[in-house]
Formats: sequence, structure tokens, C-alpha cells
Amino acid sequence: MRIWGITGGRRGNDVLVEGVANALARTLMSADDAIAGEHFRLIHTDLKAPWRWLAPYRPALMAAKRDQQIAPPYPDMVLASGRQAVPHARYIRHASGGRTFVGFLQNPHIDAAHFDFVWAPQHDAVRDPATMQTLLSPHGLTPQILHQQATQWRPLLLPPSVAENNRKVVTVSIGGPSKAYAFDEATFTRLASQLQDLARQGCFLLITLSRRSPASYEAILRQHIGPEDGFIWDNQGDNPYQAMLGLADHLIVTADSTNMVGEACLPGKPVQVFELPGGSPKFQRFHAALRQHDYVRPFTGSLEAWPVQSQNATTQIATKIALAYAAHKSSL
Repeated sequence: MRIWGITGGRRGNDVLVEGVANALARTLMSADDAIAGEHFRLIHTDLKAPWRWLAPYRPALMAAKRDQQIAPPYPDMVLASGRQAVPHARYIRHASGGRTFVGFLQNPHIDAAHFDFVWAPQHDAVRDPATMQTLLSPHGLTPQILHQQATQWRPLLLPPSVAENNRKVVTVSIGGPSKAYAFDEATFTRLASQLQDLARQGCFLLITLSRRSPASYEAILRQHIGPEDGFIWDNQGDNPYQAMLGLADHLIVTADSTNMVGEACLPGKPVQVFELPGGSPKFQRFHAALRQHDYVRPFTGSLEAWPVQSQNATTQIATKIALAYAAHKSSL
């Protein structure tokens, strides 16, 4: 079985299609690990003006037709995500005579009837009843991956004193300024001060900065958190992010990334969200829904403990796609 993942090149969209493709590998191919290279191909569209302005609408299919990356033999399945991927997904469905199953992840902003399957997060508020919706978005992580990475990285990330003194491990995922959130240095300094208080209370901090984090954030953190109280990953060298999730007794995430919050819900440990100035209706719906279901609680300086379960929408979405794909195949 061959799957093409198609996005406009944004990492957030890549994560969606790669995560679902990997889950489908386990569901449809009985694979225990990530989907093999010969089965999965990731394609980034590069729509020029005026086509990128016309996506996702029909006239932009002309650009997909001219894209040299798109040529037969077409795959068994396409998983597309992002507005710039819509023309390519629609073109392949037409050019393959409907034989290629085309799934779309996120709101396509056109009728779901143009695809064989559509998923969108609930906070997008898509009204099309044919669209599958979940609170959390898909990703490529599994409990097995987190356990494996935690075992590998534990000696490197956690000093012996952490276990000897039974210190609580708190993983902190930090984003950065975005269109929705300002996240200025004053707000970040307040967060750093609150994390320093947790360290003084005996917590050991595993802190990861994202690509969107300004360079000044690292300097501010190191002024508040010494090496005896935490590890700060600054996007240099091998990425221990998955291990950090797997090692956590508690998690804190800044509010600017739905992906980071969703991934933090996978380990099955308490997750608290550090609110930021700004926001948008979509972000407000997302955070309100998670609080309503008690998946997360706000972080204002102190840790809260409550019964939680691991949350992972990826397998749920992949199962639905597998069923739709089976029905599609039987109809050919």
C-alpha cells in the first residue's frame, strides 16, 4: 500500500499527515514501527501566484496538473493537509478516476464531498456533518515511543539525585509569539519566575523551547533555573522532546500551540496550560473544551493533581480512515 502525504510545507501540517500515516501503517499493514520509506512519500506543494491565492478552489487544479511531482502511477491513498494542498488532492482524485482514496486533515474550506474522508479539529467549528471532528489533533507519538525514548534519555536528563530525593519531574513545553498571542518578554519572565518557585519546592524541570521561541527566552530561563534544578533544551543537538514527555510526572504547556497541548495529553499525567495575552476565537474554543473535559487545567504558579487518562485522537482518526478506505476499495 502506497500513501502520499501532501502539504504546503508547514511543519504543523506535516505532523498531521505523518502521524496518521504511521497509525495507518500499524492498522492496515500490521507494522510495529514507522511507515517504511517505500510506502510513504511526503510532497510539499509550491503554488505560485495566482494559484496560491485561488487555493482551495477549482481553478487552482491547473497548477496541480502542471506539478511534476504529481504523476502516475497514483498511490492507493492521499492524506492532504492545509489549504495549499487542496488543489493537488482534488486533482489526484480526478486524475486517478476515483481509484485513489483521498483524505483531508483540517478544514478544507470547501465541501467535504470533494474528498473520500475529512477530519477537522472541533475548535475549527466545521458545520459539515460529513466531517469527522475530535477535540485533539493527530500526531506521530505513541505511548511506546515515549517509553522507549524515556528509557534511552533518562541517564542523560535526570541526575541521580532526582530519584534519590524523589523529586517530581515537571516537563515544560514553551512556544513563542504568534499571530494569535503576543507572548512578550514580560509574560515569559513571569513564567520563568513561577518555574523557579517550583524548583525551589523540589521539582526537577525538563524545559524545551520551540523554533518560535525568541533567543532571549533561553537567557531568561538560565537566569532563573540552574543546572541543579532542571535541563533546558535549546534546539541544539539531538531532540529529547519525546523523552521529556515520557519522563514527566506533570506537564506545563504554553497556550500558543494546539499541537503541543495535544501531545502533552498523551502521557496520561496532569497537564496545566500557561495562559497568554491575546488569543483568538479558535484558540478560546480549544482551551475551553479541554478544560470542560478536565483534560487540562490552568497553570498560575502551582501544580494541581487530579485523575487523568492518556488522550490520543490519532488512533481514533486512523481507525475511521481505515474503515472508509475499506469501503472505498470494495466499491471499485
